[in-house]
Amino acid sequence: MILQLFDQDSSTLTYIVADATTREAAIIDPVLGQLSRDLGEIERHGFTLRWILDTHVHADHETGANALKSVTGASSAVGAACESAGHDRMLVDGDIIDIGSTKIAVIATPGHTPGSMSFLVQDNVQDNIQGNIQGNIQGNVFTGDALLIEGCGRTDFQNGSSDDLFHSVTQRLFTLPVATVVWPGHDYRGRASSTIGHEKSHNPRFAGKDRDAFREIMAGLHLAPPKHLAKAVPANRSGGALHAGEPVLPMIQPAQFVLQFDPKLDALVDLRDSADTQCEPFENAVCLSTTDIPKMRAIASNARTLYVLCRSGRRSLVATEALVKAGVTNVCNVTGGVLALSASRATMNQGAAAHD
Repeated sequence: MILQLFDQDSSTLTYIVADATTREAAIIDPVLGQLSRDLGEIERHGFTLRWILDTHVHADHETGANALKSVTGASSAVGAACESAGHDRMLVDGDIIDIGSTKIAVIATPGHTPGSMSFLVQDNVQDNIQGNIQGNIQGNVFTGDALLIEGCGRTDFQNGSSDDLFHSVTQRLFTLPVATVVWPGHDYRGRASSTIGHEKSHNPRFAGKDRDAFREIMAGLHLAPPKHLAKAVPANRSGGALHAGEPVLPMIQPAQFVLQFDPKLDALVDLRDSADTQCEPFENAVCLSTTDIPKMRAIASNARTLYVLCRSGRRSLVATEALVKAGVTNVCNVTGGVLALSASRATMNQGAAAHD
């Protein structure tokens, strides 16, 4: 399953790729400012986020990698040549990322930046890495800025190379089956996807062009710098910020919540729905939905701190953000939700028993 999401400010296309059986998912090129949207989609579809993947160090937006990691506990990965810090895995050509039974193959496609990677999702993926593509197996390739719809990413900053990009597109991506669906990192004309076959025949920067012609095209673009370049690149070299601008969303770890929560002074809102009944209701909690923001504001007005939790910490983050935007200053999201809280309580109980 593939979800395509669009950020208007940067024209960035973000993708959520999920295994149909296990509902495990990876998100590709998340935008920090779209954190609530992405978490909402993950929650709405019942996905468990396992991987956060960036195709490269972006210059036009801040990545949401660190913010998503802090909420979901998912792992993040980026190309090793990006020299980006704070990630759980540094990818090289031929690597495989598993989400359930779905496999994502990593294809090195440098040129736009030295560390640019594309991600291939299709059956028999082990036979399709390292350029060893056989037959007419259809699949999906997420190309970042290496290959756009009838275009490609620029090569005039971040140590870009038109020669490297020409090789990446013509010798790596264009060797995929012609029916492979191309999911680009941006589009500025409202288009969603293309195919390898279409790009080979109709992309004006590559169709019928040799390396010298491509080099001349790229040298003649004379594009203005991306408007977020100065802020985005340094932030993205460390996985992005933990929150989307001001105000900062207040969060608390489960173990700290257990120690700090005082039912005489604080309030607790439980946002779990009927599908989450595996866990017993919390004593002193008020059960609401994420749309009950006015009720939560009223509760917060009579409490020292309003703590918000749900099953996994995603819905509660959305509610916390809405409350902060509404001017509530004493709200706090319990990260990881009931799942993390239950695990934390068990650990604390085991520790206490060991000292009895």
